[in-house]
This record gives sequence, C-alpha cells and structure tokens, in this order.
Amino acid sequence: MRKTFAVATTAALVLTATGAPALAQDETISITGRVFLDHNGNGTFDAGDGVQIGGPGVRITDADGRTTDLPVGPSGRYRVQKLLKAAYEVETLNVVNYTTTKSSFTTSETVTDGDFALVGQVAKGVAYVDANGDGTKQADEKPVTEGLRVTGNAKDGSPVDVTRTAGADGAYRFDLPLGGYTLTAPLLNSEGLVLGKPNAVTDIDWATGARELTGQTEQVDLRYITAAANLTVKGALSPAKATYVVGEEITAKVQLINTGNAPVLPMIGLGGFHAKLIRYSDSLAAETDTQFELKRKIVPGETLEIELTFTPTGTDFAGLHLVVFDTMRGLKDVDSSDNMLQIATKVVEKGAETTTPVTSTTTAAPATTTTTPAVAQAGNKAGLASTGASPLGFLAIGALLLAAGTSAFFLARRRRS
Repeated sequence: MRKTFAVATTAALVLTATGAPALAQDETISITGRVFLDHNGNGTFDAGDGVQIGGPGVRITDADGRTTDLPVGPSGRYRVQKLLKAAYEVETLNVVNYTTTKSSFTTSETVTDGDFALVGQVAKGVAYVDANGDGTKQADEKPVTEGLRVTGNAKDGSPVDVTRTAGADGAYRFDLPLGGYTLTAPLLNSEGLVLGKPNAVTDIDWATGARELTGQTEQVDLRYITAAANLTVKGALSPAKATYVVGEEITAKVQLINTGNAPVLPMIGLGGFHAKLIRYSDSLAAETDTQFELKRKIVPGETLEIELTFTPTGTDFAGLHLVVFDTMRGLKDVDSSDNMLQIATKVVEKGAETTTPVTSTTTAAPATTTTTPAVAQAGNKAGLASTGASPLGFLAIGALLLAAGTSAFFLARRRRS
C-alpha cells in the first residue's frame, strides 16, 4: 500500500539522525512542468497547443514509495518546491484517457521542464451560414453563434458533455480525452436556418444533425442555409370503393413528399376519425389515437410511404381527413395548401350496400324453386313462419346470375381473341 508524504511549499527542514543542524537550502530541489495537449505532435509546448485544466495531474513518488498527487493549474502547470534532495519518480495520471510518448521520468535534481505531452481526441471544423450556397466559407458569411455540443464517455468511463462556440471565422475545436462521442449541431429553425445537403464527407448529416466521432482527429463541418421547407401529401384508400360497410378493413396509403430544401419531421393528425385504428406503419410513433409523429426526418427529394389500417365504427365516417402539421419544428412551409389529404366516401351498415344490385339482377323465376329449402330453413332457424319471401333467396339468385354473366362475358372475349 502506498504511503503519502507531505510536500512543503515554503520550507523543508530535515535533521540528521543524531540531531545535526538542518541541511543547507541548496540541498533541496524543486520540480516544475506542464501537462499539455500536443496538437501538432512534436512533444513540445508551442503556439496552438492546449492545456489540461484540472484533472488528476501528476504523481510524485519518493524512494520509500510515499506518494503525493498534484493537480494542474489554469495554465496546465504543476510545481513542487523544497523537496529533500533525493530520487523521485514523476508520472502523469492521464495514461488511460490520453496517449503520450513520455508517461514518467526520474530525477534527483531540480527540473524546470518536466512537461507531459498528451494526445487525446480532437473534433474540429467550421460552422457557418452558407449565404451563396456554394459550400465554401467566405469571409463575409457569418459564423454560427449557437453552441455545438459533444456528449459521450471517456475511456475510463467518466461522462463528457461540453459545448463550444465557433469563432468569428466560423472555426471551432474540441479537445477531448480518448473515448466515444457524438457531436450535435445546434437547431436554428427559429432563425429560419437548416443544415444544407452534404456536399463533402466532412459535412454533418443534415437529417440527424449529428456525427459519431470515430477518429482521433476528425473534421466535421456545419453548413446552414436559408430554409424553403415544403411537404406535399398524396394518397388513396384500399380497397378503392365508393361504399364501405361498418367494420370493414380500409387501408389509407399515403405518400409524404418533401418538395422543399429542408429535412422535415412532420406530425400527422386524423380529423373526424369515426373509426378504430388497427395498425400503422413502423415508421410512425403514436402520440395519441389520432396523432402520430415520424421516427425520422424526410430529406428533400424523398418520398416516404406510410399506411394506416382502420375499420369504420359507424356510418358517421364520411371519409379520410389526414393533415400534416408542425412539419418543420418552427420552420415556415412555403406552401401549406398541399399539407392535407381528404378522401370522401360512404359507409353503410352491413347488408345495406348489396340491396340495389341484388334487386336489379333477381328476375329469373325458375331459380326461385332452387332456393325454397334454404328459405324455409332460414325461417325455421329464426323461429318465424316460412313464407318463401326471405331476402336471402334473392341474394343467392343475384349472385348466381352475376357469376354466370361474368363468365359468359370473359368467354366471349376469349373466343373473339
């Protein structure tokens, strides 16, 4: 087990075993150095390098194994004075979260350059408003003033959550310990700005506004454009019929077409929905029984197809009324007239939809005798007297005649061909 020794910063008086006078001042040493982030990898602290602020710093161990840990100051420096002249090991305590070519050194003399050059993980790039849309930052194009954010965990498991703001030239930089992180772009919808379509591998994903940082040094550029958002809604019902019956399954097949220049994440609402929803597409997340949100954004030029399957609960269902709203999370839709889908239809009770076609086709008298047993049986099963006037017989006759007529029609066409 390590022992801790006290480090005196003002004086160190050591007596001999026989009670001799204190050692002279020149028989003490001091150790000074800096813990810094070596951006250019040359092992020397120079312009452009960063410093570690706070953190575990360095550990000093004497010949007897006694240790003391020193934090680093705002400039990344550490210092210990008036150590008894002896051999000491000095080591950095950041070898888990950083790589370094020198993790420790041993000295018995005063040291003024006991530096440790650490190499961690870097994310850098430019974040700006691309006013002319050419994909290149011009001097007169303004930087993004909202903070960029990096979240994740260092290799030792400690959480990291830091924010940086781009400078006047649009440049930003994150100096991070080694680990796993995600860089997230600020949302500027309230300013009418959205991320533009990536035109280089360094551009951040415009749909998610995020990038996983996988390299030790990674460039991620954020290019914003003025939004001209637009979403067009089209669709139809399946099966396509003029009349449906209560309880029948109907599927609304809807196309959401992004005809603007901004990725969108719309909400979908069903108005006057006198029906029971049975199932819906996996790409939808249900907020309520009649309100849904897409799980991902639709990028410009993309068409996303969704389906909603339902059954009318009564004849109050007069058609599908689907509206897309809050499509841009604060962005203005340049043409909201195409954000609604209305399909009028009619719903009747079961049996009502077949009355008219059966009456028009039930004209052949001989067929009446073939349905008599069925009519009598139906009457008896219901506990009523059989009169031969049950509508079930006419329905059967109509179905037979319709099938015969259809067969004759296709047979005639086949012969003519």
